Amino acid sequence: MKKFVLPNLYFGGDYTPEHFPREVMLEDMRLMKKAGVNIVTINVFSWAQLQPNEDTWTFEWLDDIMDTLAKNGIFADLGTATASTPAWMAKKYPEILPVDANGIRYNHGSRQTFNPNSPKYRELSHILVRTIAERYQKHPALAMWHVNNELSQLVNYDYSEITARKFRDWCKDRFGTCENMNRKWGLHFWGNNIYEWDELMPPMKTAHQVNTSLLLDWKRFTNECYMEVAREEIKILREITPDIPITTNFLYEFKMLDYFAWADLIDFISVSSFPDPKITNHPGEAALSHDIMRGLKDQPFVLLEQAPSQVNWRLANVNKKPGVMRLWSHQGMAHGSDSFLFFQWRASVHGSEKFHSAMVPHIGENSRVFREMCQFGNELPGLKEVVGADVQAEVAIVMDYNNWWTVEFTPGPTALLDYLQMLKDYHYPLFEQNITTDIVPCDRDLNRYKVVIAPLLYMVKPGFKESVEKFVSEGGTFITTFFSGAVNEFDEVFEGGYPGPLSDLMGLKVEEFEAMKPYVNNSLVMNGTLEELTGEFESRLWCDILQLGTAQPLAVYGSDFFKGTPALTVNEFGKGKAYYVATMPEHGFLRNFLKKVCADQGVSPVVEAPDNVEAVVRSKDGEPFLFVMNHNYEAVEVTLPEGTYIDLLTQEKLTGTISMESVQSVILKKV
Repeated sequence: MKKFVLPNLYFGGDYTPEHFPREVMLEDMRLMKKAGVNIVTINVFSWAQLQPNEDTWTFEWLDDIMDTLAKNGIFADLGTATASTPAWMAKKYPEILPVDANGIRYNHGSRQTFNPNSPKYRELSHILVRTIAERYQKHPALAMWHVNNELSQLVNYDYSEITARKFRDWCKDRFGTCENMNRKWGLHFWGNNIYEWDELMPPMKTAHQVNTSLLLDWKRFTNECYMEVAREEIKILREITPDIPITTNFLYEFKMLDYFAWADLIDFISVSSFPDPKITNHPGEAALSHDIMRGLKDQPFVLLEQAPSQVNWRLANVNKKPGVMRLWSHQGMAHGSDSFLFFQWRASVHGSEKFHSAMVPHIGENSRVFREMCQFGNELPGLKEVVGADVQAEVAIVMDYNNWWTVEFTPGPTALLDYLQMLKDYHYPLFEQNITTDIVPCDRDLNRYKVVIAPLLYMVKPGFKESVEKFVSEGGTFITTFFSGAVNEFDEVFEGGYPGPLSDLMGLKVEEFEAMKPYVNNSLVMNGTLEELTGEFESRLWCDILQLGTAQPLAVYGSDFFKGTPALTVNEFGKGKAYYVATMPEHGFLRNFLKKVCADQGVSPVVEAPDNVEAVVRSKDGEPFLFVMNHNYEAVEVTLPEGTYIDLLTQEKLTGTISMESVQSVILKKV
């Protein structure tokens, strides 16, 4: 995959000057210069302003914005405006509106309320994109294209007859015959066989549970439909403006789309990142989001939306305390972000997001938030040399969206399975010890890593067995967990016992499992084999009951009818090791266990530091940049690795043990 590097370290936000009197835009130019803004996102939801009816275009206001930005040396991340359809379109062509699982058509009146498979939506959106691209292709303000917006966030599925017909065609191409589809999906169960293609329906509301293989392929189909929407816009943009980079913004905490499949569509990954700034929030939440986004293309990404302070859509919307916006932005850069944009530039005065924070709040420039923005924006040029640097990681966590979908579609054994939480359960202990982690798809080359972890790998796709066996046999360490290796890519259970294709690698079989109620716990009792881990540790959620082959037990269960049977095992495989964690241990155990596994493989923390002090290294052309971030609301002392460093933010030379104020960052280059 060719690496794309942004030409600048961009700083700005979502900008809607058309919502205010024109004199406000002129004041905005002054404030943007004061804050160091060099780019803004515009025209994301403006289709209705550009095209008040099918036969009328009104570009004068957008021309004015683009020209004003250019005159003031500010670039545009120009939206294609396809994210919200005009009212006239819904009135004239109601088929562009999506249909829900009950067969009820959505009403116009919000954003992103369109059927991605509507031929009329596609036709009209292509006309719009082509018209915008041709008009602004040579405009000096144009720096990048912003395709649609957070695709599939609000309409996860469409169940219209348009989409149903397309789904049938998709299944015909995939399976060839109804008989083959019946066999792959197991539709004989409950007598759901399909004998004619027009009998096949999307998984709409019905009396009971829907076949999980159908649900999985329906999700894959929907992902491809939204990819088509983006791909068709991108094709037009590349035809007209081949040298202008293209992106669209993702959302890490949602399983709407298979973002790994999207990676090649766009020039660089962008994300809308809104972790909750409540005091009890784990600082690793944003780090995991960034690691996922960086992993999609295995290269730097862009924080295209983040909140200057509070959002407007949680039960209670907490402010980012002084310094947190800057700290979290530096955290984003440490994990691979090469630009920083915020939602929004100026606080809205109408609509659903009028109390979402902005770079310029309702009170104006005389505000804490704007002062912090000015500090952050004006120091960013000093970090430009970091742009394009790669994050250094020797540990990887395998993530797969198909696996995420189907493990949570599956009724039983427990509704408490949470794939994203499992990623956090294994990512956070590494984060807390400053062991940097890549997030990789199951088809990524694993041999650049020393430790690979695949939590809750319910689905094992073709090729992964061979990949991970090669990795371990050549000296790598692999860790997987309970309920792994259960099904293939069609959600069909592997016969012969779990973990299916991984059984030889893990040296065991799962005989049965016990799903635990939320108020029930078990424990791991260590047998002394791992010297650093002794005693008994609480476990919850799940217990696999194992039959060992070549694997050796490291811990046993402390209670229930399977008391004394293996709960944690290791298997020697070639030159490497494969660990199986058969239950969900307490956080403290995982922290110590992963520390030992990493140490055994020569993986050390970036910096040994107090709790909630994060350290990450990015490197470019052999030159490392060390990010150290204090997430505590109190001062701490941190001992730097040997050498003398210059702080790129202050130009101060630092060495040895340094004092860090609360929520402070240092970004260091060795001298």
